[in-house]
Amino acid sequence: MKDFYAHARVALKYGILDLGCKSGDSILVPSFICEAALTPFREIKVDIIFYPTKVDLSPSWPEIEDIIKKKKCFAILMVHYFGIPQNISEFTKFCKKNNIFLIEDNAHGFGGFLEDKVLGTFGDIGIASPRKILNIPSGAILYKKNIICEPKLNKRK
Repeated sequence: MKDFYAHARVALKYGILDLGCKSGDSILVPSFICEAALTPFREIKVDIIFYPTKVDLSPSWPEIEDIIKKKKCFAILMVHYFGIPQNISEFTKFCKKNNIFLIEDNAHGFGGFLEDKVLGTFGDIGIASPRKILNIPSGAILYKKNIICEPKLNKRK
């Protein structure tokens, strides 16, 4: 299923709430992040735990493992910077192992695919923001897992 909002940060807020997140829950967020993306977490009064990223903007998994040993987390935010996919399988394995939700931020990569699947639809929730790509004043999508409607790719033969 997908819902539409004016801005990705609003879609993110309602997606987090749909997952059952509440004030005081902890969410892992990459240290390299847009300030506007933090707004939903602050509005819900979520404990933001910044995780380190490497020079290529991929997560530093050993350090994240150390963090999660010390603090119970509700979810982790995976950001596809500039629409370039992160290692989704690594995030998925981490979430399953630690029993946490995967939040996928593809705000800057609307229209992107990986293995015939829309970026933003791999996590438990995901966001995309067509307004950042198209010349429109507003527009964001919240994807919700298990009931996602997505366009089909036309495969060339």
